[in-house]
Amino acid sequence: MTCSFSKDFSTSSFTNIESVFITEYLPIAEGDSVKVYLYGLFLCQHPEKDCSLAEMANNLKLSEQQVIDYFSFWEEFGLLSIVEKQPFAVQYHPIRSFSGSKPRKYKAEKYTDFTKSLQALLPNRMISTNEYSEYFMLMETYFIKPEAMLMIVKYCTDRKGKDISYRYISKVVKDFGNREINTIEKVEKELSSYIAQTGVIEQILRALSIRRAPDIEDANLLKKWTGELSFDSENIIFAASKLKKSSMEKLDAFLLELYAMKSFSKQEIAEFLDKKKAVYDLAIKINKALSIYVEVLDTVVDTYTKKWLSFGFEESALLFIASHCFKNGKNTLQDMDELIETLRNRGVITLSSVGDYFEQIKKTDEFISKLLLTVGLNRRPNPWDRENLNIWKSWNFSLDMILEAGKLASGKSSPIAYMNGILSNWKNNNVFSLENISSSDTSSSNTQEAYNREYERRRSIALSRAQKNNEIAMAIQGFSDIYGRLNSIEKDLAFAEIANDNTTLEMLEKEKKTLTEKAENLLKTKRLSFADLSPIYACKKCGDTGYVGTQRCDCFNKKV
Repeated sequence: MTCSFSKDFSTSSFTNIESVFITEYLPIAEGDSVKVYLYGLFLCQHPEKDCSLAEMANNLKLSEQQVIDYFSFWEEFGLLSIVEKQPFAVQYHPIRSFSGSKPRKYKAEKYTDFTKSLQALLPNRMISTNEYSEYFMLMETYFIKPEAMLMIVKYCTDRKGKDISYRYISKVVKDFGNREINTIEKVEKELSSYIAQTGVIEQILRALSIRRAPDIEDANLLKKWTGELSFDSENIIFAASKLKKSSMEKLDAFLLELYAMKSFSKQEIAEFLDKKKAVYDLAIKINKALSIYVEVLDTVVDTYTKKWLSFGFEESALLFIASHCFKNGKNTLQDMDELIETLRNRGVITLSSVGDYFEQIKKTDEFISKLLLTVGLNRRPNPWDRENLNIWKSWNFSLDMILEAGKLASGKSSPIAYMNGILSNWKNNNVFSLENISSSDTSSSNTQEAYNREYERRRSIALSRAQKNNEIAMAIQGFSDIYGRLNSIEKDLAFAEIANDNTTLEMLEKEKKTLTEKAENLLKTKRLSFADLSPIYACKKCGDTGYVGTQRCDCFNKKV
């Protein structure tokens, strides 16, 4: 069946009732007992409508005794307490869930002796009705004998003092109950174990600079460390002393870390800490070599330092790499990580091999710098230059031949592309030495220059058209602002993607779509599209350069 509110239903005046009452208590109750409970709940939440026992009985069409009996019925489940007989007064309690099992009734009268003994254990304060009800319910739920309950309470007061809160007692009782420690014998055995462990726990707390008495949670942790993790008490205390001012939770995490590394003895723990300290010290040295400061080293160690060491790099090699990164303006951990990945993929890991690699890079860049000056370019070598050089060398050209090609390309509009053409021609004609260069190669070079001029003309036309279209578009009212925002959105999208911020990503994508549609509509008024704002080359494959990377484009050999 389905139940729902009608459209005109008003919730302005209602009485709240916990769902657990409906799911767990309602099925076991009689109709009139539910009437009494709900009416009493109504009076609790609307004190201005307070009434006497007689008035309540009259309103519910019940006798006064029936009302009292039904309240007593709910009292046996701990849902409320009858606090006064004359005048009649009832106090409602929070409803306890039994997680699917049937609620259990109890009679407070059977705990008369227990209540007296319990009050004697807590002489510094009066135990409230609610607190008694909590203890009754715990005993009924976990089948704990009153004598066993008193033993648990006494243990708590011995550890925490006479002013202990009932919440702590309840927590300990639940711990015992969940482990089915509910008889005098079982409680006595468990408490004996705790008492035996108290001395060890006190030593651990002192090692951690914690000034408090041991409690049940400490004992459970000690049982875990000595049982599941197989640590000796002496080694646990030693591990705690290495943490100094800390907490039991941090000690637990530390012991789990030691367990994962199979470090159980004092010597193994000391060696683990020495290695850990060495890794952190190395992280600090690397940061200093890169001239950066990181406040939280844990992230650096976990993300970078440990990984680099696992690759087989030694400290000296890593510091050498960090120094190289700083000198070359790549002084971030991400830059260094990318370089280390490159070195690792090439099998360059030891200090000597790293030094040789950097020396080779230095010599390569010196040659490229010389080559760039030869062709008339005044700039620093870049990865594309290095890639070109590697390809030319793979074609079996010597550095002298490459430099000669550079001399022939000097002064040309696209000298590197021109060099590619020369070297490609030499390769196809098996010209691999200076002596074999003939006048026909010069003629071929002139043909190459003619091709370059034609490609330059094509690019110039495409760029000119795109520039003119941009000027027309920017003159359209409102287009410039939209176009600028679309460009900035791309950067915002990149940052949101890095941060894994799906909410921001979705919002930016919607904004991008809306602005793109507006911009396209504005361009249509001038018979333009977004494609018209960029150069439209005759050959989309090479962009009218004649080359795709360092390889001739398919259009190169076609009639220009």
